[in-house]
Amino acid sequence: MRIMITGGTGFVGYHTATALLKAGHELSLLVRSEDKMRRLFGDQIEHFTQGDITDEASVAAALAGCDGVVHAAAMVSIDQRDAQLVRDTNVGGTRQVIGGAIAAGVENIIHVSSVTALYDPGAAFLNEHSPPGKASNAYGASKVECEIYVRELQDAGAPIHITYPGSIIGPDDPALTEPHQGLKTYLNGLVPVMPSGNQWVDVRDVALAHQRLLEGTLTSGRYTLGGHFVPWTQLVDIISAITGRKLRKVPVPASAMRGLGRLMDKVNQWRDTPIDIPVTYEAMVYATNWVRMDDSKAMDELDLEFRPVEESMSAAIRWLLAAGHISEQEAGILAD
Repeated sequence: MRIMITGGTGFVGYHTATALLKAGHELSLLVRSEDKMRRLFGDQIEHFTQGDITDEASVAAALAGCDGVVHAAAMVSIDQRDAQLVRDTNVGGTRQVIGGAIAAGVENIIHVSSVTALYDPGAAFLNEHSPPGKASNAYGASKVECEIYVRELQDAGAPIHITYPGSIIGPDDPALTEPHQGLKTYLNGLVPVMPSGNQWVDVRDVALAHQRLLEGTLTSGRYTLGGHFVPWTQLVDIISAITGRKLRKVPVPASAMRGLGRLMDKVNQWRDTPIDIPVTYEAMVYATNWVRMDDSKAMDELDLEFRPVEESMSAAIRWLLAAGHISEQEAGILAD
């Protein structure tokens, strides 16, 4: 099968592409930087198009001759000055890639969404039946808008799968994505203990889910990929156990974390370069009032078993060390 992938030099796209290559599939990548693609894949990629997901000609060139599509590209920015660019990129890109794939007659399409597109603080849980959520920041709002568009296509009979990963961790992150930024902060020695918790999923499990969707016979569906819910009170114990370090728990009220998020939002409005830490008001709302994800459908229909969170955390910390983001002292016994 020949599969077109957007975001192939990003975390999810890279691991999805790697899994598909190992399974013997042919890829067509739409990338903005050939140099970055070569650093990640070497000479493994024969077919690629250098261009942008919002450019119709680039998308059409990358789609030529493809049997499947994985749309994983998205722009993420906490800078409010990028709000319009985030919307134009994410919504415009989704319309070009998903709409273009349908127009080209592709019958196996995956749209990689986000739990952000479903988040509802009043819900008992989130699953494939959850309606599109609401979001106040530019990225979240763009993912909700993309969600509504893709669901309309699904309802009209288009062969599209939608996946909703939780907080994705694991090895070999081409950048330093938000969950890894948070993990790096915790390894400094102080871990804020808030109400609620977070959902952690291994990037390799997300990639496997995409592979099984592409290789399977299911034509259309929605799949949450939350992985494991871990209360913040237990996260410290998990990180301490796998690193052999004694980390300090710092109890913090939910109101204080949300207040800090508001403060960081205001600070970043006035800075030429935003402070690149995963603390925004919306992120702190999620962190202090997480709604658990029900992955039953993915586990049943895709025969998916999520690897233990300790394994994913260990792999992520070893990668953070290898990439120079943390010290051997911070990695603890994983440095051995």
